Amino acid sequence: MILELDCGNTRVKWRVRNDTSIVMRGVFLSHEGFNVITSHELVAANIQRLFVGSVLGDDYARKLASWSIANLGVNPEFAVSEPHANGVINGYQQPEKLGVDRWLAILAASAHTDSARVIVDCGSAITVDLVTSQGEHLGGYIAPGLRLMRAALESKTAAIKLGQIGYPENSFPGRNTVAAIKSAELAMVAGLIDQAKSILKNYEIGEASLLVTGGDGKWLAAMLNAGAYHEDLVLDGLHIALMGADTKMGADK
Repeated sequence: MILELDCGNTRVKWRVRNDTSIVMRGVFLSHEGFNVITSHELVAANIQRLFVGSVLGDDYARKLASWSIANLGVNPEFAVSEPHANGVINGYQQPEKLGVDRWLAILAASAHTDSARVIVDCGSAITVDLVTSQGEHLGGYIAPGLRLMRAALESKTAAIKLGQIGYPENSFPGRNTVAAIKSAELAMVAGLIDQAKSILKNYEIGEASLLVTGGDGKWLAAMLNAGAYHEDLVLDGLHIALMGADTKMGADK
């Protein structure tokens, strides 16, 4: 079996798969230890390979490798951003500088659809990437995620104290401070997506597909009433990148 890890700034998502299906999955905070995974006896006893997509740097990678060798008896295999793979051309001027999580999501999105696509990862940061139907990555946008936006407002303004204000309900102008902040958040994200779709219209005849992932992605897809939420988009791309799986994917289960 293969253990796959998506190590993000806030959370580590993991799943175990055999040749045909996902048999186990979980999530833990990025600062927590990896032993939460091996507390499952099935994982500790049966892992032959470990695939990793991580944005957490070299020190974290070394710690992960030490844990993997000691607890699983395998060397981890790390995905990297490449100039091209599986029919997709990396649009960055220095391809290796594209965040690997974005690259993996792009690979997975391209396995889900042949149309032009806008890929949104709504997590600690909000990233929006544009890919044509020919597989050309045009680049993307990076913006603060919801929590980072609120943290910036709280730290730089004396009168705004937000606490736990929940998700935005709509993008209509707010009639109190909290509502105005929340509606602005949704309007900003929707505006980024509209801008991405507008740019793709210069390259495409048909409408671009919208694929959404990330910790806040399910909320975003529901609020936009457009696009599909794919919980495992980065992990699916990780599997493609390290297995060389040139295959089409169905909807997430």
